[in-house]
Amino acid sequence: MNKKKIFLASSSELVDDRRQFEIFINRKNKAWVEKGVFLELVIWEDFLDAVSQTRLQDEYNRAIRDCDLFVMLFCTKVGQVHRRRV
Repeated sequence: MNKKKIFLASSSELVDDRRQFEIFINRKNKAWVEKGVFLELVIWEDFLDAVSQTRLQDEYNRAIRDCDLFVMLFCTKVGQVHRRRV
């Protein structure tokens, strides 16, 4: 079996697009598994219950390095903006 790992990242405003991407990958898996290909989708929601000795971002970074493909969906923002009060 030829397994490829895909990490999908996006801002919270694209939750519906992320779900559609997941559905798309699942449909491809149904078609391609008979050909010996499996696409493993890794999404940030998989890490919500992860226990990390450092930061949760460190867990994401390790998972990204372990993937064959990184997909980033964005529209008007990326991540969170933290404003500092002066």
